[in-house]
Amino acid sequence: MTILTLENVQKHFGAQAVLRGASLRIAAGEKVGMVGRNGGGKTTLLRLIEGLDQPDWGVVQIPPGIRIAHVTQRPEFPAGTTVRQWVESGLDDLHATMRELDEVNHATSEASGEALERLMKRHDVLSERIDHLGGWDTGRRVETVLSGIGLSEALWDREARTLSGGEKSRTALARELIAGSDLLLLDEPTNHLDLEGIEWLEAFLHALKSAVLVVSHDRRLLSRAVDSIVELERGELARYPGNYERYVELKAERYQAELRAWEQQQDFLRKEEQFIRQHMGSQRTAEAKGRQKKLESVVRLARPFHDVRKPVIRAPKADRAGEMVLEARDLSGGYGTKSVFSRASFRIARGERIGIVGRNGAGKTTLLRILAGRAQPLGGELDFGHRAACGYHDQDTSALSDDATPFVTMRRAWPQLSDQEIRDHLAKFLFRGDEVDAEIRTLSGGERARLCLARLVLSNPSWLALDEPTNHLDLAARTALEEMLGEFQGALVVVSHDREFLDGLCTVILEVDGGEVRRFEGNYSTWRAAQLSASDDAKSASRAAAVAAKPAHKGVQKPAAKSEEPKKTSTPGKVRNPWAFEKLEQRIITLEAELKTLQDALATEAVWRDAQKLKDTQMRTAEVERDLAEANQEWENWG
Repeated sequence: MTILTLENVQKHFGAQAVLRGASLRIAAGEKVGMVGRNGGGKTTLLRLIEGLDQPDWGVVQIPPGIRIAHVTQRPEFPAGTTVRQWVESGLDDLHATMRELDEVNHATSEASGEALERLMKRHDVLSERIDHLGGWDTGRRVETVLSGIGLSEALWDREARTLSGGEKSRTALARELIAGSDLLLLDEPTNHLDLEGIEWLEAFLHALKSAVLVVSHDRRLLSRAVDSIVELERGELARYPGNYERYVELKAERYQAELRAWEQQQDFLRKEEQFIRQHMGSQRTAEAKGRQKKLESVVRLARPFHDVRKPVIRAPKADRAGEMVLEARDLSGGYGTKSVFSRASFRIARGERIGIVGRNGAGKTTLLRILAGRAQPLGGELDFGHRAACGYHDQDTSALSDDATPFVTMRRAWPQLSDQEIRDHLAKFLFRGDEVDAEIRTLSGGERARLCLARLVLSNPSWLALDEPTNHLDLAARTALEEMLGEFQGALVVVSHDREFLDGLCTVILEVDGGEVRRFEGNYSTWRAAQLSASDDAKSASRAAAVAAKPAHKGVQKPAAKSEEPKKTSTPGKVRNPWAFEKLEQRIITLEAELKTLQDALATEAVWRDAQKLKDTQMRTAEVERDLAEANQEWENWG
């Protein structure tokens, strides 16, 4: 069933055509990722689907009864409404359906004949609707989503209006995730999530029965959570089956095929025109006229478009310094007098590639700012190596003056450069023409980020400290940044939620968690696999301890010796069966082992480069996670 149809949608803002004829169909349950350059019209397209704006031409068609959900960019909450209450309000449709089902169940007890048959059909429809909306265990669903996206339990009963901007966005996202819409629209949903939250969202979207259209620059999410990619380019949509890696391959193949076809036609047209010129007015005039007539009816192929524009970011020259960049000894940091981490000791050597990871609020940015000399530690010592000079990138681009322009910004920092040198440098970062003289307050987040990078590369640091450098950058700009950092000769310390970015660049991970800073050798995927393995081991040890204690305080007897008759102990309303309990334990252990194997497989190149294998592995992972959750619930409720 098609739940969304776009036909030749066009939208203009003044003289600028943002959408030039976009067409798209989304069926029930499809997971679609949308990519495109910043400012290309992705958010405009979502607004048209949401009904917040109208197209200048074309059709946006949504069948009656189809519910579209979206997360507002600046959510507002009623006074007195807590986080839990706001999220639970997303279940209003589910609760109404449950109430109607109760009424139908009551009515069937007194109905007969055709009336009973109608009620039974309605019962099936309502039951199916409840299943689509998320099932019966609504309380657990709310808590699972709140925890999954990184909202701590301490915030659940807090008034939603008092939250920070990121917490408000996560609260709004949680409400729409549990609402059970037919089509969920998401615009950069990972912006305010930590790494664990992003991974949880991937699994949630994959298992979600609703259709999803997600705009994202997170390549790993686009590889794991969607089954097709639509690219918005030059105001039109092109659809590619498979995940992000498959999209990259298919796009290259499509361009090469279209280019060959265009070149072949151009070669044919040149030969025909040459023949016509040579033989018109000669003995072969009739043939030349025939060819000319045929040539006039040929449908000319447009030269295929291949947007190769991306920032040309050259690695800054790293001044030669000592082998040690810095050394931290018993370092503590926090806000005011509140410490978020303490007793951190580590060294950073020249040329090391270090990624800082951890939950939101754990202190990642605080640590980076202290290392970069932008903030003072609460305690401990920080020694810098010989001639260590830091190039710092701030995620909020606060160092830019809103009343300045890109040209003025560069002129203030490097007055020795000529006007043409400044313009040439800015052009490498896609600032051209009037954009060079636009006020910074009018720039988008991506443009501000590019301007900060333009300033950064003209300095000569011995090492770089980058706080979320890929924020607001489109995929082309992210690729250019990664290439630059790969060439940089100095040390790199980066805070990032982009897992592909961390995997491609970093060989050391600093984990900030629970007030501690721990060093791990390896990239993000290696660190994450070790973390999951440790978590699984801890759960198994905890369960083993609980099993050992359970018979003593719950009255479950161990199996009798072979020479004795087995004894069964029961409590009111429940039969105790130690053999079944042991079987359940073994099933949980087996499922945990399979889940770990699947999770490890998802991190391997052999899987994520094969679209079908990735999809099969993701589907099996979701099935095992569901079975494991059910088994754990049964274990916890064992009498």
